[in-house]
Amino acid sequence: MLSPRTMILVLILLGSTNVAADEESYTSYDDIVAELRATAEQPTKPESDLEWEAVALHAGMGLTAETLSFETPDGISGSGILKGIEAHVGMNIFSRKARAEFLFRTYAKEPIASGVSADLKEFELRVVFLPMVNDKMNFRLGGGFAARDLQLSARSGEFRNEYASSTPASTFFLGVERKVTHNLTFGPDVSYRSSMVSDSIDRRAFNATLRMNATF
Repeated sequence: MLSPRTMILVLILLGSTNVAADEESYTSYDDIVAELRATAEQPTKPESDLEWEAVALHAGMGLTAETLSFETPDGISGSGILKGIEAHVGMNIFSRKARAEFLFRTYAKEPIASGVSADLKEFELRVVFLPMVNDKMNFRLGGGFAARDLQLSARSGEFRNEYASSTPASTFFLGVERKVTHNLTFGPDVSYRSSMVSDSIDRRAFNATLRMNATF
């Protein structure tokens, strides 16, 4: 049987072990709470620094009109207005303030000058910059390259001549877009096209488009 002195020593040792365990548990709990609080209070990455998160897809349509200037090899020249529709798709270039767009325009065949009718289709690849005006509106500006397929039908006396031209052109544009909803914008673009070759019947053109664009 244990002596009284031995029993007192055992009780003291057991009490010291329980107090140490309680203090260790309490300290560990405080450390966990502090870590969780520090994680919650870490600043979020500002929107301007987002990279892949800023990549969004765009698509839309628009109504377009173009003032076209032409000159045929046999000296018939003039200008006129064509009306059509536009479809476009695009993607942000790692920023909400820059975008690449691919556009297709088709214009109805119609008279554009005395005895001359035209049919035009156009593909364009452009880079768009979007300086912010305010929370609801951005400017649009940029440029690119277009491939234009122009078909002309011109009457000369009793004869009607047909002309065809596939022309590369440089483009420059200005516009604005206003937010209708969080993912929908609406606004006009005005652009200029200039032929990159000298032997084309398609000389130059001014274009105005009223666009609707959706962001996904």
